[in-house]
Amino acid sequence: MGNSHNKSNQRYQGQSVNSEHERQAFTSQFSLSNFVGNLSGRSFVSVTSSQSVYSASRPWSRVSRRRWNDSTLRNPLEASKTAWPVAHKESIFLPEFPITTDLLQKDFKIETTIAKGAFGEVYKVKKLSEDKEYALKVLSKAHIVNENAVRQVKEESRIQAACGHHSFIAGAVSRWQTKKRLYIVSEYIPGGELLELLDAYGKLPEELVKIFVAEIAIAVDFLHNAGVIFRDLKPENILLDSDYHIQLIDFGLSKWLSVGSRTNTLCGTLKYMAPEVLSREPYGHAVDWWSLGVIVCRMLTGEFPTPAAGTVATNDAHSTNHGNDNGTTTISNRIAVSQNPLPPGTLPQSAEALSNAARGLLMRLLERDPRVRMRNLRQLQQSAFYMGFNFEHVKAKKISPRSILNKYFPNGALTTGKLETFDQF
Repeated sequence: MGNSHNKSNQRYQGQSVNSEHERQAFTSQFSLSNFVGNLSGRSFVSVTSSQSVYSASRPWSRVSRRRWNDSTLRNPLEASKTAWPVAHKESIFLPEFPITTDLLQKDFKIETTIAKGAFGEVYKVKKLSEDKEYALKVLSKAHIVNENAVRQVKEESRIQAACGHHSFIAGAVSRWQTKKRLYIVSEYIPGGELLELLDAYGKLPEELVKIFVAEIAIAVDFLHNAGVIFRDLKPENILLDSDYHIQLIDFGLSKWLSVGSRTNTLCGTLKYMAPEVLSREPYGHAVDWWSLGVIVCRMLTGEFPTPAAGTVATNDAHSTNHGNDNGTTTISNRIAVSQNPLPPGTLPQSAEALSNAARGLLMRLLERDPRVRMRNLRQLQQSAFYMGFNFEHVKAKKISPRSILNKYFPNGALTTGKLETFDQF
């Protein structure tokens, strides 16, 4: 009995010693030193897996992209579990720009260059599998990182994804990234910029301006209600489709801002900036309605109202100045509050030929006090300029701006100068 008891104790002690050795061996595989040592781009699993001893000696950039492509990189649930297979220059643009190993850009044939921007170019392309035209924006990661604009690009992508379904806002079809570039595919809008139309035709008839302004106001009011401030409303950022309905583009300076909130970033395009932006005061969504007033003035008169920025700074009407939303600004020191004896928003002399309703609309949009300024769609609908106007027809696109333009300009754009009035029509 005694011997059997001693044997059982020895057997139990031997088992406990073995289990202790196994436990130490198991925990040593997951020690902090091993964990930290494997943050250099190698797999955490390769430390313990007998099947991946070879992969532990090679970096992720050489062996893991194909292995992780179908799980970690494409599955949003799995993507949150580990970030080690993804390089930093790719992870900083996730999840707005998914990573792909397939060269999706090969699916598109570049036909022509549409525009060039600070971070890249926009091309008119044709998708070979669908035989359909799209606009492809290609952005350089290096330029974005050097300009410290990663947050700006990602926020622009989120805003466009959230609001791009609106009928007067251009949405993105898809987006992705490769090692060096970001790609954004959107619907191709064939009518060109509103700026080109204004340059070609000069001032526009009130009947056509009503349609354009109503469509722009509907889009802007939608953005404001969605908690977005646009901050760069100008003819260059308004495209026209085949029937000349507007499409709002370029959310590079847009920001999430709830109704009633304020921000103080100095950014925008000089001749369209509201006075409160340039005076460094906290401002809200009303700045977009000031910019709309400048556009309306240009449509009706062919001229700008008195700008809020100084004369020296506004010589370049097309320069966009980007600011950061962390309280600092990158805008030029040459910008100053206007020293013009006329107050900002003063209408040009040619506005005297406009109807009382049109002048009244301009004065309410270009009101210097943002608390008094027209700043929502309901106020616009109740103005004398839109008396008896059906906004539901505009929302449904039942009124064709192109047909109205052809009625006033049957021979196309003017080539000998601008008309003073439209009474002859």
